Amino acid sequence: MRKLGILGLGHMGMAIAKGAVTYVDPSEIAVYDRHAEKLETAASLGIKTASSPQQLCEEAELIVIAVRPQNFEETIQQLREGKPRAVLSVIAGMPMSRFTDVLGNIPVIRAMPNTPLQEKEGATALCHDEYCSEELFQWAIDLFASMGCAYAITEEQMCTIIAVNGSSPAYFYYLIECMLKDAVNRGIDETVARELLVQTMIGSGTLLKKQPEKPVHQFVDEVCSKGGTTIEAITVMKENDLEAIIQKADEACIRRAEELGKN
Repeated sequence: MRKLGILGLGHMGMAIAKGAVTYVDPSEIAVYDRHAEKLETAASLGIKTASSPQQLCEEAELIVIAVRPQNFEETIQQLREGKPRAVLSVIAGMPMSRFTDVLGNIPVIRAMPNTPLQEKEGATALCHDEYCSEELFQWAIDLFASMGCAYAITEEQMCTIIAVNGSSPAYFYYLIECMLKDAVNRGIDETVARELLVQTMIGSGTLLKKQPEKPVHQFVDEVCSKGGTTIEAITVMKENDLEAIIQKADEACIRRAEELGKN
């Protein structure tokens, strides 16, 4: 019996598969996806491939469900036929009760990870239902912690947390994209600008991680010398209320997660 099964090898499912092989022996992982090329990629990592969701349920103790919310109904019916022992859902907005309503009183874990898992730099929030043992939940936390960091939260916070770690990688990528376009428009070589921007983001994140007790605004202040250049840029951002834009973006993200869970 394999410890872990992954149903769906999209961006998130594949990220989990690539990250999990450093914690779980590949021989103890099985996956299923309707696209053969994705199964081939998983097989190249030493992971066993299943021929159907039902077979995956037979192969694994814990099934990670990594499909789009729009495919939930089809997927849950396939899982009902397979009778999984326990499931871990990474479907945005989907409450755990939607699984137990169909699958019965089985252990359900709900997680919100992000794609940097595949580089062991992910961030994951998790919660569990009343049928999940603390032992199984701790194993799930340890699994995702091996790919970065993982924290337990309440289910009531799961939609809100999407804006914190689930969707936020796209925020950062979009910021880099905007800065890169501006640099190129000003005559900077694109390769040079990208390398400098990416390393700056990595370095800034490293400083934040190494000094968790230090308020973030102090990091801002340290770069903003009085009468210097950076403070002029930050002033423009504040005058245009960047904070309000982020809040509106988060609200839209959270609202959509809640909508997906109700459909």
